[in-house]
Amino acid sequence: FSVVNAVLLRPLDYSDPDQLYVLWGHHPQIGREVASLPDFVDWREQNQSFEDLAAMSRRSMNLTGRGEAERVIGARVSASLFPLLRVETIRGRAFSPEEDRPGAERVAVLSHGLWQRRFGSDPAFVGETITLDGESYAVIGVAPPEFQFPGRVEVWIPLAMEVDPTERRGDFLLVLGRLKPGVTQEQAQAEMTTIAQRLEQQYPNSNTKWGIEIVSLHEQVVGNIRPALLVLLGAVGFVLLIACANVANLLLARAAAREKEIAVRAALGAGRGRLVRQLLTESLLVAIIGGALGLLLALWGIDILLALNPDDVPRLSGVGVDGWVLGFTLGISLLTGILFGLVPAVQISRPDLHESLKEGGRTSGGSLRHRTRHILVVAEVALALVLLIGAGLMIRSFDRLQRVSPGFNPENLLTMRISLPPAKYPERQHVLNFFDQLLERVRSLPGVQSASTIDNPYIGGGGNYLSFIVEGQPTPPLDQVVDAQVRSVTPGFHRMLGVPLLRGRSLTGQDGPGNRLVCVINETMARRYFPDRDPLGQRVAFDGPDGQPRWREIVGVVGDVRQGGLDAEPYPEILLPEAQRTIPAITLMVRTANDPHTLAGAVRGEVQAMDPDQPVYAVRTMDDIMKASVAQRRFNMLLLGSFAAVALLLAAVGIYGVISYSVSRRTHELGIRMALGAQPRDIFKLVVGQGMVLVVIGVGIGLAASFGLTRFLSSLLFEVSTTDPATFAGVSLLLAAVALLACYIPARRATRVDPLVALRYE
Repeated sequence: FSVVNAVLLRPLDYSDPDQLYVLWGHHPQIGREVASLPDFVDWREQNQSFEDLAAMSRRSMNLTGRGEAERVIGARVSASLFPLLRVETIRGRAFSPEEDRPGAERVAVLSHGLWQRRFGSDPAFVGETITLDGESYAVIGVAPPEFQFPGRVEVWIPLAMEVDPTERRGDFLLVLGRLKPGVTQEQAQAEMTTIAQRLEQQYPNSNTKWGIEIVSLHEQVVGNIRPALLVLLGAVGFVLLIACANVANLLLARAAAREKEIAVRAALGAGRGRLVRQLLTESLLVAIIGGALGLLLALWGIDILLALNPDDVPRLSGVGVDGWVLGFTLGISLLTGILFGLVPAVQISRPDLHESLKEGGRTSGGSLRHRTRHILVVAEVALALVLLIGAGLMIRSFDRLQRVSPGFNPENLLTMRISLPPAKYPERQHVLNFFDQLLERVRSLPGVQSASTIDNPYIGGGGNYLSFIVEGQPTPPLDQVVDAQVRSVTPGFHRMLGVPLLRGRSLTGQDGPGNRLVCVINETMARRYFPDRDPLGQRVAFDGPDGQPRWREIVGVVGDVRQGGLDAEPYPEILLPEAQRTIPAITLMVRTANDPHTLAGAVRGEVQAMDPDQPVYAVRTMDDIMKASVAQRRFNMLLLGSFAAVALLLAAVGIYGVISYSVSRRTHELGIRMALGAQPRDIFKLVVGQGMVLVVIGVGIGLAASFGLTRFLSSLLFEVSTTDPATFAGVSLLLAAVALLACYIPARRATRVDPLVALRYE
């Protein structure tokens, strides 16, 4: 609950956060997309629903001077961002509208963390200059400690860009708005839809089928993680209910021993309400003590949970034990005490005084208590089965995911990012020379087998989606998106990565700036866009700087790589020679003979030797990247699996307890049966049969419940149905086997009853 409270329930740390909304462009084929600068300007000028809109774009930058060069997470933002969020700087000021114009003085606002870490919290640093990507910026303010919007940003600079009304699909801006008081989300959505329709009529070549979708900022932040957290919270609730059923069974068993005591109290005038209150008080006392101990364990357990949790869960910094968590703990303890104490209290408060007070009198109300205990066992089995099936589906899903081939060999592969600042490397040839020399130096290092570069890395690294046309094919309709991920690579990239060449040839060193423009495509693109002909020799084109198409010949087809992760299908991809499409920000990939971690320092040293002001960042092995890409699924699987294991153990204990208690209460009966000729195997079958009947009923109910409840896991599964027959059958057999073992022990004990002793048993 502490995690759910901090992540899902607690309002965002802004003034009136329920008024904040994210505005997305939306296309039927693409889904949500960030906005272009011209669209943002039109949205801002034409709407009447929002107090203001702000635009921003995350952008990492090289911070140099005053210490070692490092890569910092930055954001270019409109001057309206800080006022819109109602965030005040703790030092200096935020941006003025005049500073958010092309040609204005370059200024920056620092995050509190960067100001502390890099500049020693110097209050006089406001007004000093810093160097970002080789250009000087005057520091005009420091943000408050908790502010990092949009997401762990360390420095903000003004957007300050010239608006070109024709570049309406250059989408790169996240747009945030604050609704005016009294305006609802539905009203704002209706107005923005009207604006989108107006822009579609005004700019049919770029805005056809493009709508506008508004989403609350809270939903935008936590929407992706909500299903997993609610599933896990539900699993915890199931475990709690199973524990309550066990405690209720213990109290029912204890009630038999207290029956004469309760009868004496009733005989002396205690009313039924007084007896129920007394027994509930005892239950509540047990529950509150248990809740207090649980709270102490939670203080320790939260740290473990956060240590195990993946980094992509938002708002985890606010997780802790606060007033809401204390109130929840008290409330759930009281509810639990009532839940497991009420049924035993009601049953024991109705004693048969005549039978209970007789010396050697038999237990009254025994059949009712037996039925109640049996119902509790059935409930335990059903709840445990639901959890076990959920965990089984998650385990099966994760196993399927682990078996998926990424399309390349990730072993002994070191990756790191390098971004050359345009101010220091203004010419394309300068960039080419730097990376060519770097590759030569890296390839000569001992232990390096091969090295190459790519602009946007695979597995969660993103990609540039560009529309293209195919020579000889009709131009697609305006509302149809024909695009692909476009990447620039150096020669030998696919051979180094282990991606198979299916047809044609790879990119080579001969594919330079002065030669014919060429490209290589992946298998998915060949299958989608060239289903009935050989793609080799075909030409595709993107718009050039002058708006005219620049035709590229397809010279090869390579195997698919799962660019977005193991759980994402391959997307059409066009790979260009890096020499023909130079990108100043690249990922250097190095194949090593041994552990790649041991070469990270040497590769970094080669970069520093070429340019001491050039930071190297995001240094990771591909194995680490692959593990991180499935970390959330692994965490969900482990946590739900742990809850299911606890539930299975509790259910087994509950079954054992009920059957064992039943055997002890039926000793006299079992002795008579054996005296009349029953064999030990008959007694064994009788006891085991009694327990397994409860288990079968519980399994049946659990299966029915699982068919309805596992659909909530659909977004957490990969290539596994929420009603997977193998999982349902396997888990049911597992639970039945454990239950059989729980019944076996008391059944064996029952077969060893001495009839003579049993016949004297009271």
